[in-house]
This record gives sequence, C-alpha cells and structure tokens, in this order.
Amino acid sequence: MAGMGGQDQQGGGKGYSVPTGLPYALQELRSRLGSANDLLKDLYDGAYPAEYEPVADSLYGAYRTAADLAPARNVTGCKEHPDGAVDPTVPDGWGRCLICNHRRRLNERSAPTPAEETPRLPEGPARRATLSSLTAQFALVNERSFDLGTSSRPTEFAALAEALHRAFVLARELSRPRNSSGCTQHPGAPVDPDAPPGEECIFCAGRRRQAQRTAGTPQMLPRVPRGERRMPLRRRFERPPGL
Repeated sequence: MAGMGGQDQQGGGKGYSVPTGLPYALQELRSRLGSANDLLKDLYDGAYPAEYEPVADSLYGAYRTAADLAPARNVTGCKEHPDGAVDPTVPDGWGRCLICNHRRRLNERSAPTPAEETPRLPEGPARRATLSSLTAQFALVNERSFDLGTSSRPTEFAALAEALHRAFVLARELSRPRNSSGCTQHPGAPVDPDAPPGEECIFCAGRRRQAQRTAGTPQMLPRVPRGERRMPLRRRFERPPGL
C-alpha cells in the first residue's frame, strides 16, 4: 500500500513512520464495524423502527472514527464557510457556498437569481430507505474497509467515511416512526381499525367521533391534576338567608 499523503519515503534516509494513534483508531474502527455488522444481521423486513436505533448509533460511531482518520473536508470550497450550506442553484463561474452567493446576489443587480422551485432532494422512491438499501450500502462499507491499514492513503479513509455516513443516514431514517396512518399532523399515530380508508389516524378519528356525538351522551372527561377542582360545586337547594 502506498504511504499516506506527505509521509512517503523522502530523501535523506527518512522512511515512513506510522502516525501516533493510528493503529488504535483502526482497531476501534474495525470493532465498531463488527458490532454494526452483527446488529444488521439480526434485522428483517418489517422490523420495528426502534430495532434500527442501535444500528444507527453503531454506524455513527464508526463514521466519527473514520472521519477523524480522513483529511478535513471542505464541502463548499469556501475558506470562510467550509462547512456552510451548499447553493442548490449555482450560476456558472460561481462557488458552491450559499452564504457567499447570497451576498453576491444582493450586491450585484445583474446576478442571476435561483430558480423558485428547484428540488434539493430527489423525490419518489429514491428517498425511501429500506433494509435492502441499507444492507447494500453496508456491503460497500465492508468493501472499502477491507484493505485499510496503517499505510493507507487519506483518500481511502475519506471514501470510507462518506460510505459510512450514507449508511448512517439510511439507518436513522429507518429508525424514525413510520407514518402507517397516512396523517400529516400525527405521522407516528396508531391506526384505528374501525376507521374508513384514508382516515386511519386514531387521534383524528377520536376527534371526529367526539364532534359527531349527540347532546346528552355520556363522555369521559379529561383527567384533572390532583388538588384542582373539575368544576365549582353546585348546591341542590338554596341556602336560606341568614345562614
């Protein structure tokens, strides 16, 4: 394997030296990848979202370890905002930094304005995370981490960190509560089995039933905290004057 950037053999008899802490970081990385692999094998189609949380946590720990071994990233290519937001509609000849491009648009009257309706993320099935996509992404992680060693290039660690981050995003999406009821207001609500199709949200169904309830029908009142009265006491008979 070729040496890391700036650490190849040079003149004067100086050879390659392993950076301090690199063997321990590699050992920790492989340990985290092994834990994530064991957790991923126990998953199945239709697994509960909470079962993906340990996988996501393990992948994030592996990603942080790989990111520490990789060179510092500059997402925008901007010296002032290296980790800033990326402009989704970059004009020709401009940089990728959204903050700098916004300033430039404000200062230049003739600067092109971004499109009003430009999708930043792919729509449709491409955004849906599945167990098969997570398994395929983790296979790519294993492929990129197989030959890593103390003499690997920084670009190899950067590629591994990128693959791990993608796997972590997929696992985190799968760990979110699933919108089985189809309700935009209560995406994680349980499904009412007696509700008609398209109105399965149990919270919205309860509100509709309460609104359609006829007057005088007994209903359960909300729980009142201890020490508070539900309503003022009403006396059955009026108290005689003077008492």
